[in-house]
Amino acid sequence: MKIQVVGYAASGKSTFAKHLKKHHGLPLLHIDTIFFGPRWVERDRDVVEQEIRAFMAQDDWIIDGQYRYMATERYDECDQLFIFEFNRFTCLFNAIVRRFKYHNKVRDSIAPGCKEKLDPGFVMWILWTGRTKASRDLIKRQKTLYKDKVVVFKNRRQVKRYLMHLDQDRSKPGRS
Repeated sequence: MKIQVVGYAASGKSTFAKHLKKHHGLPLLHIDTIFFGPRWVERDRDVVEQEIRAFMAQDDWIIDGQYRYMATERYDECDQLFIFEFNRFTCLFNAIVRRFKYHNKVRDSIAPGCKEKLDPGFVMWILWTGRTKASRDLIKRQKTLYKDKVVVFKNRRQVKRYLMHLDQDRSKPGRS
């Protein structure tokens, strides 16, 4: 099984992907762990793409993150595509909570040497820069092109409901 999780910054993609990893037992790649080097420096695009391709060569995987350069390849190849389409203010709230929770720490879904931060540039990304017309059009295209394998979450309640359903399926007799 191949699963892709995409959506807006600070919408809960990484946390959701970790739940899927626990449920399905699949290898998980958080793209942010290879996109950034220490201190949030973006790594060479060719190296990042090579590492994503190597991960995708596996029979099963979960990939968390957008990284547009290879997006279509991942969308074509995945069996399930989850899109987190939360509103910008929910994402900002999530980023603020995350900033306090991981103050002066490095999350496991981000590159080593990248301490949690919430600077003006990231706030702008969450509220405006990361929600350009091109970004919105990409999400719209994903929902249309991959409608047979896409699940869209617009709020945390929908995510929780989905995860509860997964847990209920696992607890049914004959399931592991």
